[in-house]
Amino acid sequence: MIVRTVPFVPNFILGGIYLFVPGLILTLFLNSEPPGAILVALTALAALIRPQASPMLFCVLCSLRTVPFLIAGAIAVGMRIGLAQHGLPALVFFIAIGAVAHGRIHFLRASGQIDI
Repeated sequence: MIVRTVPFVPNFILGGIYLFVPGLILTLFLNSEPPGAILVALTALAALIRPQASPMLFCVLCSLRTVPFLIAGAIAVGMRIGLAQHGLPALVFFIAIGAVAHGRIHFLRASGQIDI
């Protein structure tokens, strides 16, 4: 699958929109947070399992590769200046999510299933 996206918009920004907006809309209309969180988790899981099924899922996978590292960096800064003294579990969690997504993209490119 050759990945084509909107010019001048990075994949991870589109992926963030595709990942979070449906969950936010569901949370808004149901006035309950768990269904929206479940929808976000299922979208992320679908992007990790079969991102080549849709360009939208590939953008979500790119978002899962980039955004957790940005959040981990913010947590590390917070830990360093003393705002997030017990942030180590969250730091490890976000680094692990980013590493899994990065490994998945690397595997897909190496096997020729995606061409960026």
